[in-house]
Amino acid sequence: MIKTILWDFFNFIKRPDDTQIILGVKSKFIYVIVLLLINLIITLIVVVPVLEKIDEALNLKSANDEYFTLLKSIISFSVIAPVMEELIFRYFLRYNGLKTKIISTQKWKKIFPYLVYLSSICFGFVHISNYTNSSNLFYILSPIILVSQLAGGLILSFIRVRLNFIWGVLYHALWNFTVMIVIPVVLYSFSDPYTEHTKNYKITIEEPLYIDESVAHYIKIDSAGGRIQRIAVRQKYLQDLLDTLYTKDKYNAGEVLINLDFTSKGGIKKEEFIKILEKEYEIK
Repeated sequence: MIKTILWDFFNFIKRPDDTQIILGVKSKFIYVIVLLLINLIITLIVVVPVLEKIDEALNLKSANDEYFTLLKSIISFSVIAPVMEELIFRYFLRYNGLKTKIISTQKWKKIFPYLVYLSSICFGFVHISNYTNSSNLFYILSPIILVSQLAGGLILSFIRVRLNFIWGVLYHALWNFTVMIVIPVVLYSFSDPYTEHTKNYKITIEEPLYIDESVAHYIKIDSAGGRIQRIAVRQKYLQDLLDTLYTKDKYNAGEVLINLDFTSKGGIKKEEFIKILEKEYEIK
């Protein structure tokens, strides 16, 4: 069945056609899972390494600097976003309803491939808003940077047409849940916090993936004689810490959520602390 699915998808890409197939729930689920796994494998093996190379040259900057709780992230990315985006970009990709009254079958078959390609391109390039880069090279390379979304648009169009709208939403939800929730959580569980230990101080910084509302959020600073001896931060943005230590907006570090522990027996000056942070963060 895998070969049949891939061959059907390959032919659909070459010449999209508005043909729905009749399958049972189990077979439809297999359709979705096969396409999902293949897309994930290609993304991890090919797309991610290419994006890492581009990131080295362009320093791709994410525009998504808002943190949610885990539950809110799941609802936003795996429920709301899939439903809304499928409604906008692919719900119309069937010859039914009002379309049958105003467009002939022959004309629909003629324009349908262009509708699939156009919707997939629009779906891909709307995700350019995920980045804040604005250089000429960024826009030149944007088709490569957005290749996962562009390919995803074609896969989702294929599922929407061959199966139906609901199965397209399901694929979209599973993809977002896997890529935006499961993989980051797994990688985070294997990552170590940033730690530096010298004779003068010790600092440990973690960057939580999600806001934890079950713990207190605070910034505590102990100092004496103008020297910082201890800093403890929980579930606060790095920018909040900088604004607390220094004049508001003197430094800009972006919206990075941190848990930080810093201790220094002899204490250090504020000017020294910012230099310690600059070893790990780009602070302007």
